[in-house]
Amino acid sequence: MVSSEQIFLVDMGNTRIKYCSLSRANDEPHAVNSVEALCNQLEDENSKHVFVASVRDEVETERLRALCNAKNIRFHNIETEKTAFNIKNSYQNPSTMGVDRWLAMIAAEEMTTKSAFCVIDVGTAITTDFVFNGQHLGGWITPGFHSMKKGLLGSTKRVFGDDTVPEHLFAGTSTQECVANGCLAAVQGVFLSAIAYLSSKQTDFDVILGGGDKKLFAFPESSGSILAANLVVQGLARYAKREIS
Repeated sequence: MVSSEQIFLVDMGNTRIKYCSLSRANDEPHAVNSVEALCNQLEDENSKHVFVASVRDEVETERLRALCNAKNIRFHNIETEKTAFNIKNSYQNPSTMGVDRWLAMIAAEEMTTKSAFCVIDVGTAITTDFVFNGQHLGGWITPGFHSMKKGLLGSTKRVFGDDTVPEHLFAGTSTQECVANGCLAAVQGVFLSAIAYLSSKQTDFDVILGGGDKKLFAFPESSGSILAANLVVQGLARYAKREIS
């Protein structure tokens, strides 16, 4: 009998690899920098099953599969589907949607009691997806705070910045402050635009926030949002429970 402590959920994101056991799916996951480090951790934890969601190059996913196979760990690669867990994908070709977005919706569907919701995952990119009555209407992909700042500084010669991330939005009085607060204003604008879009469609809805940079949305207008530890991991948990029951 396989226990929930022996089933692991792995989010291979753009920046880091995050993982946790199924028993801790609602907690903040651990993080490692390489596939090899992850596999060593999985072996130490006596893992029997690994459910993986990857937005990385397929070569890395296959390397993890090979390492798991060598250690007799069953490998489950989850990909975006047309329909699952009461969600119908709007994409004509679901394989072109990042699995992180799909799993964020799968996770969010379980967290809300409303017929309409928006899920925003804030990281290297900010993904926003809208669901009404189980139908995915579509979404947005925008640069995250650090990606936005890097793109701005890399494409301008006389604009410069530092590593500061403002705790709240204010008008900068130096170029560094102007860059940091401008990027924060743009990031928070995604949330406000999502609220405006939802309000034009439905008066009663939930907003679910996840991702490593969700703290950037800590402003009064977001106070009623549902916070998620890791939407991708929590979406994987639903697949793992369905598969191993």
